[in-house]
Amino acid sequence: MARVHFTVRRHLPLPARVAFDELVDWRGHAQWVPMTRVVIESGDGGAGTTFVATTGLGPLALPDRMRVESLDATQMTVHIVKIGPVLTGDVRLAVEPVTDDSSDITWDEDVRVPLLPGFLSRPVGAVARKAFEVSIDRMAKRARQRV
Repeated sequence: MARVHFTVRRHLPLPARVAFDELVDWRGHAQWVPMTRVVIESGDGGAGTTFVATTGLGPLALPDRMRVESLDATQMTVHIVKIGPVLTGDVRLAVEPVTDDSSDITWDEDVRVPLLPGFLSRPVGAVARKAFEVSIDRMAKRARQRV
């Protein structure tokens, strides 16, 4: 089992509240994370919500079952636990205002991947980091169009 860790930091031309609201729209992730569909299993989007984000096509699709451990709308932070059975680990999200019209987002993910040899941890982390950079940019573009 490999441990894959990556951190993405992006400066967004969005007010922090807009960026945060877009980020915690779990179903909305399907609009900006390529080849992903999201099913909410339970909850209202806040702490305790469980959902599955499945990324990929056909037999190569990877279901990622998660639970929102905490969501602080005032501090604009989220802690998500990946609850398996395939992926386990933690995701921490934070949005910080920079100006009235811009913000910084941090997406920190620490995941354990069964059947992945340890020597692939770094390259897989680098690919995942790049994929999330692209996804967050897509999220920002989508949010700007809606504002």
